[in-house]
Order: sequence, then structure tokens, then C-alpha cells
Amino acid sequence: MYWTRRTVLAALGALTLAAPARAIESPGTGIGYLERLGQPGALPADTAYLPPSRIDPAYTHAIYINAALSGPGAQKMWIVARDGTSWKLALHDPDYWADKPDKPTYSWPVSTGRVYPGNSRSGPTPLGIFNVDDRAYRHVRGWGAPGMYNSIFIDLHYGGGRISGVAMHGTTQGLYRLLGTPDSHGCIRMRQPNADQVWNLFHGDGQPGDTSPLWTASVPRYFTSEPDQSWNPRWNYTRDGTFLRDDSGSRLTKPGYSVLFIIFRDDL
Repeated sequence: MYWTRRTVLAALGALTLAAPARAIESPGTGIGYLERLGQPGALPADTAYLPPSRIDPAYTHAIYINAALSGPGAQKMWIVARDGTSWKLALHDPDYWADKPDKPTYSWPVSTGRVYPGNSRSGPTPLGIFNVDDRAYRHVRGWGAPGMYNSIFIDLHYGGGRISGVAMHGTTQGLYRLLGTPDSHGCIRMRQPNADQVWNLFHGDGQPGDTSPLWTASVPRYFTSEPDQSWNPRWNYTRDGTFLRDDSGSRLTKPGYSVLFIIFRDDL
């Protein structure tokens, strides 16, 4: 059989059309994404991070916040819960996902911190691994401060003893359009209905403290001073999830919420 150039090109074209299209795997932003970030080399070596599979059994829930400035995971929040031996997304914003073709892979967009010129206390949201603050007055229902709705604070005092003002909270409706970009003074902003979801997860119709369904008798303690419910400074925090121990080698613990904050960036 004599093959002309035209015949050869036609045959090659037919083969191309018949071959299945090669799928391009998306990195995604679901639980698998959070797990992959824990693999060696996925984040800089000095990044404080725990994938879901390595979270201490004392915690039933984890709140991941990606404070990155760019990338598919930037300015997003995941609220995840143990489901037997695995983890699942515990909360999502139904309005946000209503017009998306995929099922929810993260909870919702947020705004984390940036520097505001002239405001010495503004800046990027601190990165690290933190407990939810166990003190009842650090859970403020409604508009406890201008622009802060249903505030729940991270458990952190700075080196000089000043208590952290970093909370996750709902923001004013005029700032909804900025969610998904860094715009806060350091807090983690979200839509008010999502702040209601978070509050209900923690407290339902009850009050902050040991009536919460997420309260537990013992979670790791990431500071060395004795915990109490006062405004007294808490000293010597670790921010990388290191378990602190007393002189006998026993792990330092405290009563608190079985929820871990993991605040990170994947664009460094």
C-alpha cells in the first residue's frame, strides 16, 4: 500500500482523536490538600504545621487558616472534625457554595491581617499552632467590639505579657467583598452567618466554658505558667505545637476546648 503524506497525517489525526484526554490533576483545597501540606518539603522546614492525621487525640476539631497572599489555598478556612479514624469538613458556607460546581472542599473565604500604616498593633495574623482560649470572657457573643461579631480568641500572650487580640469573628457586611484577601488588623474575619455557625458549634444555646460540647478535661498546654481565668499574663508560649513538660516529664495540660488552631502560609 502506498502511503501519501496526506494519508499519514489523516491516520495520525484519527489516533489523536481516539486517545482519551489526559486529565490534569488539580491540587485541590480539601482534606487531602491539608494532609499533603504535612509531607516533607511541602512547606518550609520551619513552618509550624500539623496535617489532620498527626493531630493529638485530645482534639476532636481543628481550624485551619491559610494566611497566604496568593495561591489556590490563600485566605481560606477549614473547620474539620474527626470522623472515626479520618477527618471531614465540619462546617461550610452554603450560600458561598450554592453556585459552585464542586461540593465544598473548604469552609469559606476569610480575611487575615495586614499592616495598616500608623497602627502599631496591626499586622499579619500570627502563624503557628494555638489552642482556643479557655477563658469565658475571651468568647464574646454579638458585637462585642466595633467590627467584631461573635469573637472567639486564640490562646496567646505576647512576650511582654500583653494578651493577644487575635480572634476569629464575623465582620460588617460592607467588608464581605474583601473576604478572600488580607484586610484585617490581625484577626480572622468571616461573614456573620458563618460566625454564627462557629459560635453554635462551640456553644449552641449555652455559655462559654465547661458546658460546651467541645469542652474537655485535658488538652496540651502551650505555655508554662499556671492557667487560671484571670487577665494575668500567661508566659512562655510555644507556637509550633511542642508539648511542654514539667520537671517529672509529664506533659503540661489544662481544661479547655478540644479544638486546635493551625494558622499557616503555603506561599513562602
